[in-house]
Amino acid sequence: MEKTATFIRDKDQDELLKKAAKALCGELRGVLAERGRAVLGVPGGRSVARIFEVMREERLDWGRVHVFLVDERLVPLDHPDSNFRLLREHLVDPLAREGRTPPNAHPFPGDAPDPERAAREYGRALAELGSRFDVVLLSSGEDGHVASLFPDHHSVMDARHGFLVMDDAPKPPPGRMSASASLVRACGVGILLFAGRAKAGAFARFMDPSAPVSSCPAKLVLQMESPFVFTDLA
Repeated sequence: MEKTATFIRDKDQDELLKKAAKALCGELRGVLAERGRAVLGVPGGRSVARIFEVMREERLDWGRVHVFLVDERLVPLDHPDSNFRLLREHLVDPLAREGRTPPNAHPFPGDAPDPERAAREYGRALAELGSRFDVVLLSSGEDGHVASLFPDHHSVMDARHGFLVMDDAPKPPPGRMSASASLVRACGVGILLFAGRAKAGAFARFMDPSAPVSSCPAKLVLQMESPFVFTDLA
């Protein structure tokens, strides 16, 4: 059943990303107050890097936050395309350099010899913390994909609950790991970004009630308990 999302709009993209970062931290504080620890799911991308930078300015008990990747490229952790490298360089390492306790960041070994096994092990690590994200940050691609769940592709149709790998992603690089659609929709709070004019077509599909999730995976956020959409589009 689809929920009604809360929309936050700001034509100034940097201001929008600041608002998203503050909302993420606010939601994490709420989870920490209620449960004592929180599980956050994050993607990669330039907008996400900026959000990490703003999140560092917020006062948060990062030592009680576990961060998992909602998708990763099948590359070494120090590769320029690695989403974990982005997380480390823009959030984890700077907090540590400031003498603050960083979050518990869980890397996915993109260069593992058996990616399927690595995905199962990543799922088991999440299962030890409740088998779902308390809060997830998603950023829509120009085609409406989120994580590495692509429109009309087997990735978004896969019924497994956990993490999956593929060698035929429509967007390079083809080798990727992704949270499954089931895992994404099970999240408590979803914060979805549509940032930049290039995302206008995807945003239009997201807003079209007749468009199914299979053609616009970003709509998975509408199946979460508390969906939020941050956009600089009209």
